[in-house]
Amino acid sequence: MKAIIPVAGYGTRLKPHTLTLQKCLFPVGGKPVLAHILDKVISAGINEVSLIVGHLSEQVIDFCKTYQNISFTFVHQYKRLGLGHAVFQALNKNSDPVLILLGDGIFEFDYRKIISSSYSQIGVNIVENPKRFGIVDIDGQNIKKFHEKPDNPPTNLAISGVYLIKSQKELFNAIKYLIDNDFRSHNEYQLTDALQHMLENNHPFKIFKIDKCLDCGVTESILATNKHLLEKNGENIVDSRASIINSKIKNSTISRDCYIENSNLNNVIMLPGKSIINKKLVDVII
Repeated sequence: MKAIIPVAGYGTRLKPHTLTLQKCLFPVGGKPVLAHILDKVISAGINEVSLIVGHLSEQVIDFCKTYQNISFTFVHQYKRLGLGHAVFQALNKNSDPVLILLGDGIFEFDYRKIISSSYSQIGVNIVENPKRFGIVDIDGQNIKKFHEKPDNPPTNLAISGVYLIKSQKELFNAIKYLIDNDFRSHNEYQLTDALQHMLENNHPFKIFKIDKCLDCGVTESILATNKHLLEKNGENIVDSRASIINSKIKNSTISRDCYIENSNLNNVIMLPGKSIINKKLVDVII
């Protein structure tokens, strides 16, 4: 089985940081978001990964060179035409299964159990504002209908960003149908619409609950994820190449070549090469 991970986005909600650093490489809980995703993929026994790249693609490609036990394919998405279009470019035209994981989140669930399923599975979680998400309508564990950011959501079960599809060929054909017929939602070719097309053509889908969905798409959620991971795995992660003088640090990720002096930091993410002197900082990315 292979995994597809879209990481082509500009990260506009994280500017100005994403002008110089691809958002999937933000250090969270001591390592880049993409590293958390890849480590979970490896632990599930998957060793083939297609990364859909775009903005600052060279950074992603260079980072992946540190993984010797994965066979990578890099697919460039030159036009931003939606998640469905992005995934379409990385699919094979065979009946092999594929695991799709969005590149701006860290997902905690039993990977081996899900990828061994006999059915296509969609990861979901309960949200407060379902209008912002793709939504599923269900009967028990079976999906009755997919909705792409509906005005009147029938449920609050949001698609979290994890998709196990049992046949790449069927998904390829479904997205091709959207493109050939120029069927768009919110002016993009949506993966949710392709899944609905598959469902209407008798491809069954089941749901599974994501144990923990750690969003890394905006500043507030990245900082919350950083704090969660550090409280779970260790109070601070400080790169050995950072310098810290007379400072107190809590729940913070400090990258290489950072310099901290006479400062107090709580839940701070410092990107490489940054300096802080005589400051008290809480819940910020530097």
